[in-house]
Amino acid sequence: MRTKTVLQSCVVSAALMSPVFAQTAPDVRGYWAGGYTNGQGGEIQFQMTVIDEVGELKYDASSWGSLGFAICEYVFPVENGVPGKLTRNSGAGTGECLAEPAFTVARPTPETLTLTFSNPEFELDVVEMGGVLRPFDPSQAHVKIEGLDILGIAPGMTMEQIEPLLTDKEYTRQENRDRVLEYQGFTIEQKAWGKGADQYDNPTDWVFVTFTAKKEWLPDEAPVATDVAREWNIPEADGIAGATMVDTLAKKYGPRSNDINEDRLYDRSGQVLVGEFSCPQGIHQPLLSNYTLASEVGEEEVSVTCGAILKAYVGTDSSTGRATLLKIRLTDPDPLWADFWSTWGHNEAARLKSIYDGVTGATGAAPEL
Repeated sequence: MRTKTVLQSCVVSAALMSPVFAQTAPDVRGYWAGGYTNGQGGEIQFQMTVIDEVGELKYDASSWGSLGFAICEYVFPVENGVPGKLTRNSGAGTGECLAEPAFTVARPTPETLTLTFSNPEFELDVVEMGGVLRPFDPSQAHVKIEGLDILGIAPGMTMEQIEPLLTDKEYTRQENRDRVLEYQGFTIEQKAWGKGADQYDNPTDWVFVTFTAKKEWLPDEAPVATDVAREWNIPEADGIAGATMVDTLAKKYGPRSNDINEDRLYDRSGQVLVGEFSCPQGIHQPLLSNYTLASEVGEEEVSVTCGAILKAYVGTDSSTGRATLLKIRLTDPDPLWADFWSTWGHNEAARLKSIYDGVTGATGAAPEL
């Protein structure tokens, strides 16, 4: 879990996993969870986590057959994607935790994983779990949409690509509006550009870009944009009608997703979702995205079930119909997804490794009492 020290707590905690039984098996890393009821008041819940060479399995049984009432946690090594011997880490409840559960793993769909236990006490042929957190798979990236940008700037671009494009459009860096969000072992930078000047000599046309994390453990990795934003106080002298601005948005970005606002939600095939106010529900939990504009900063949940997400607002003068303000932001869940896995997974791996080393290193004989 990201630990907030400047602005935001980042994405919720959960875990990652990875049992597999052959080197050619599919990638099944991620935090997976699922549960069952037996119709007689019994319930059992499973969670599995694996990052790097260590895995964690938990089950919570309530009046479940011979398992009774028990909360049991195990750790295990993982080599080439293959889980090793499970060692019990902790147990609670009136039931007995199994000494050494054994299982095989399959990945039937991108969003699900199955465990097949050899222990009859589970009374389940197969345990199916959903991928609450999974690593980003580049082969399943959403379709890129030609021309989906703001002033030529789009998520996925580096600072070196963005800077000359904005310079050519006469935007200048505004370092006094830059922000740095600090977390455990990494930072997230937000850069600002501006042009024009109001009566106080402040820019009237702002561009802000939020980048992926700068990581202490990957110092040579170049951050890429996750959110691109523009806030423009439109000069009266420009004489742009509000309807003209709305039509311009439609020509560049396609139809609106609903009749309430100027937002566009694109599905992962690159089509605008019409008649929708949010992305479809999915098993993977939403990710928290940082953003900034001239008039606001914050964070929002972004669903990986969508492709790109465009949020736009056109302010108008009610007496003249003239456009007075444009706020527009373009966010991409894919670089957010990859960045979350890289940052959260790095710190979670250290936690799991510490638990595993502590459990397996406790080899002393029982003391005399």
